[in-house]
Amino acid sequence: MNKMDASKFIRIGLVLTICAFIFQLIGLASPYWTFAESEGYKGYLGLWKFCIYSKVLDTSKCTDWPLIPDWLEAVRATSILGSLLVLAAIVMLILRMFVMQDRNPVLFAAIGTTFVGAISILISIAVYASKGDELSKEDAVIQGASADYHFAFAFCILAMLAALGAGAIMMIEVVKA
Repeated sequence: MNKMDASKFIRIGLVLTICAFIFQLIGLASPYWTFAESEGYKGYLGLWKFCIYSKVLDTSKCTDWPLIPDWLEAVRATSILGSLLVLAAIVMLILRMFVMQDRNPVLFAAIGTTFVGAISILISIAVYASKGDELSKEDAVIQGASADYHFAFAFCILAMLAALGAGAIMMIEVVKA
């Protein structure tokens, strides 16, 4: 094998890690973690903003959270931490592929940060899922509506799964060596 050729497992791991980072950024930034609809109104809740759409007035308004519960701060923190860890894994994989081809500690660090990033994302998803119903009832954007999870929540789940897959595939590289 040519010294400049990266293993196919490392390349696949890099692609999955990049996908995980992109999915997590979309999920983190979008105000569409939860959706509720009732009597002429639609509401979207996210980690940073909530939005209300009135069908009657045909207007939409997005607002920052006025009071942030502690658990929502924890969701934000673990989501951001997960994003940063996955980004660090990308940097380490690029270093492993192009600068330090024969350095396994860099690969071990990339695997570790990928798994820890996935766990951080999982924690944010779990906390939001356990408290999301509470949020939709207490700080209801739309009174009397039940909330459903929306696409940004799903993107964070995809990010976690992609990061876990990337870590697992990179483990194959370690085992086969």
